[in-house]
Amino acid sequence: MREISFEESKNIMVKTLQSIDSCCRENNLNYSVCWGTMIGAIRHHGFIPWDDDVDIMMPREDYNRFLQIYNNPEYVVYTPFKDKNCFKILTEVYNKNTKVFFDNYKKRGFIGLWISIFPYDNAPDSDLKQWEKKRKRLVDLYHFKTVRYLDTDSPLRKFAKFIPKLLLLPCSSFSIERKLEKHLTKFNGQKTKNICIWDNGCGFNKFFYFPSELFDEFIDVDFDGVKCKIIKGYDQFLRMYYGDYMTPPPVEKQVPSHDYKAYYVNE
Repeated sequence: MREISFEESKNIMVKTLQSIDSCCRENNLNYSVCWGTMIGAIRHHGFIPWDDDVDIMMPREDYNRFLQIYNNPEYVVYTPFKDKNCFKILTEVYNKNTKVFFDNYKKRGFIGLWISIFPYDNAPDSDLKQWEKKRKRLVDLYHFKTVRYLDTDSPLRKFAKFIPKLLLLPCSSFSIERKLEKHLTKFNGQKTKNICIWDNGCGFNKFFYFPSELFDEFIDVDFDGVKCKIIKGYDQFLRMYYGDYMTPPPVEKQVPSHDYKAYYVNE
């Protein structure tokens, strides 16, 4: 295997983004770049120079439709809907000719260079705490069922992870995920005040809320020479989450958010 340079990896992910964008446009599906990718699109018209992944978000209905129709032989769709070993509640699309080795998985490649797709849903206007409580319980169950053993885990920590997995043997991760999706989508199709989206970067059970009107329209934006979509309300979205997103962080914080090395599988 040949190691992929940092700049090469960005080019690969841009091509993946282009493939996803083409599918969405051909089938009238909405999506938007999000999180750091959204900052990059606005502040740098592409990747934040030190960023090492791409994030997009989709309305749940379009997300489910995308999973049904996306079919590019160059890519793999890693999702809890299709892979019983998937330990995330989002989807990742990755180039099948690449393999990524994370610091905590030194002995084996996990996936390839990826784009994360976050589905988002309507949050209830009332009884929010009760809705959150059930959501947390289902997310915790899914996490316990799918938790992975890291190469850096001690024997005691591995045993601690094994106990809940043993207790959940009668349940499949797929059945838990189905219940979670049913709960999360309970208010979809209604006009609610807020949208709820999971942020993988802030912990397994961390969700954020944004005003629904920010997601009403989508516009085009340039991302490293590729045209992609972004919510028209991107400015408020970014200010709510990051504050002054147009000012780069201190130099010491300008580092990749993931610790991995990527390789071409067939080279």
